[in-house]
Amino acid sequence: MATVLQTRLTDVAGDAQGLAAALNHSAFNTANALGPFLAGLAIAEEYGWTSPASVGSFLAIGGLLLCLISALAERRRKVRSPAVARDLMY
Repeated sequence: MATVLQTRLTDVAGDAQGLAAALNHSAFNTANALGPFLAGLAIAEEYGWTSPASVGSFLAIGGLLLCLISALAERRRKVRSPAVARDLMY
């Protein structure tokens, strides 16, 4: 998944491909720290030893929602782009 995401980011980053790559790497590092931290909090709050699975599920659902929001925003941008370009020509 990381390779696909990195390729996608470099495709849409335009002239800021280095910045996009750095932010992608930073996001992976943040996720690698945040997941175990939140799972540890769930165990510390005595939700049980199986609670990290629930934490992981909620994080995955949150990531999916962010992906869907991003896809919808891009679709709207693509729909509006031809009209904006047409208006700029006249």
